[in-house]
Amino acid sequence: MLGRAFLVVSVLFLALLAFAFYQDFSRPWVPIQQSYAQKYGQDFPLQVQQLFPKVKVNNQFVVERCITCHVPDIAKVGPQEAASRLGPNHPAVINDAIFAKYGQDTLICRPASATTSASASPSASASASPKASSSAKPTASAKPSSSAAPGAAASASASPSASASPAAGTPATLTAANCAKPGSQPYYVLDANGKVVNDPTTNQPVVAQLTGFIPSQYKGLGIDETGCIICHNGNRQATTESGAHQNLVPNPFGVYDKAPQLYEANCAQCHGATGEGGKGPPLNDQNRLGFFNDDYYYRCIYLGNQGEEHSGTIMPAWGVLKALPQPIDQNINLLIHWIRMWQQYASLP
Repeated sequence: MLGRAFLVVSVLFLALLAFAFYQDFSRPWVPIQQSYAQKYGQDFPLQVQQLFPKVKVNNQFVVERCITCHVPDIAKVGPQEAASRLGPNHPAVINDAIFAKYGQDTLICRPASATTSASASPSASASASPKASSSAKPTASAKPSSSAAPGAAASASASPSASASPAAGTPATLTAANCAKPGSQPYYVLDANGKVVNDPTTNQPVVAQLTGFIPSQYKGLGIDETGCIICHNGNRQATTESGAHQNLVPNPFGVYDKAPQLYEANCAQCHGATGEGGKGPPLNDQNRLGFFNDDYYYRCIYLGNQGEEHSGTIMPAWGVLKALPQPIDQNINLLIHWIRMWQQYASLP
């Protein structure tokens, strides 16, 4: 009897394994590539089609977020080489400013040779604007240099020198003190205009957290296509093409630049300035952040008390009433991802 039960379990296991292999080898790459060809033309690089099957949901598809997962050896090759691997059409719009948040251990600090200007200031100069570098091609070097795209992460004019770093005791100087090579300086996070981003809670420059090829606040469970979804959206069960790129975290510069003001003007009066709660529930609660996906948060904000989740509460229907600034969909997503900033992935089950 026991042997027969073991045989049945073995057959079921083999059938399940065969089904898993079938699912893995039958992904619809051809239709996705054909869709690319129709939209971008036949000259669109095939390798880009393979790396980025563009299933666009909620208008949330941001290339620079995908590189961290689709070029998993970025920790070895560096951001410039990673960008060049995406094909000739992408480096024109992906520059060092975008990759300031990524990098690897060797890019935690700029080499001393890149911080030669004694007059440099923590505020980026006009030449550090991504617009000025939009046509620059990333080099194959894994180490930023002043000859690379003049984005914030590599521009010597945007890199603070030892004499121009923020006041002692800031995260920036602490990071600089931990750099392996004397004279090295930390990377700062810059917004889309090349300005140094300040932490809204401390009003100090935000130092890029280059602890790996995925920023620490988004670090998740994997690096392949499924892993990218696990890392970058709230719904860690979305593993199919149809939902694969839903809720990808937008460009961090956009979040830092606009989301704090949006949250303070519309949400803080009920949920607290740092999500601690008040009239409304706490948004920085790790159990809530770990349990609810981004779709849930979107419905809550858009429908408010006109939706089943918040029926009978004081939560306004921000989307239905068009109470948020336009474009409403994008601003709701900004709010969602600002809330996600409070999520500590390392503490989740």
